[in-house]
Amino acid sequence: MKYPELHNFNEMFTPPEAMKYIMPFLDKSLIYWEACYGKGNMARELEKNNFTVVGNENIDCLSDQPKEWDFFITNPPFNGNKKFIKRAIELNKPFAFLIRLEHIGGVEAMRLLKDLDFKIIIPEKRINYITPKMLEGKKVGGSPFHSIWLTYKVELSKQINFM
Repeated sequence: MKYPELHNFNEMFTPPEAMKYIMPFLDKSLIYWEACYGKGNMARELEKNNFTVVGNENIDCLSDQPKEWDFFITNPPFNGNKKFIKRAIELNKPFAFLIRLEHIGGVEAMRLLKDLDFKIIIPEKRINYITPKMLEGKKVGGSPFHSIWLTYKVELSKQINFM
């Protein structure tokens, strides 16, 4: 029996349309650190909309950081994204992470988030991430999961915001 090849969920890059849900709530006077730079899609979309962005695919954001930045924004690898959330909490600066909805559930997430005044944005549609197969020109289906923007110190009207 031949099994279908599964996605590598750590190589799912941010499509431009994912940014429309967070950009209206971002302050253009800040410097945004795109920590999991990947293909640079998120950084390019922010820059195209007049945001200042620092990011480099060679920085290990779990142990290093740019010299100057105000806001941590990224689409962290799905496997191990709790490490990125933990790092952001330790840095105590505003952040916005594009993550899978189910990643705010479970014991580890509860321990990280229970005392944090976080807010989330739930997009009306699933985010169709850019995958290596798409970059090769292969046809792929839509996203098999829902995504959210997990935010901290972002001015949103409610804790849970449906967009």
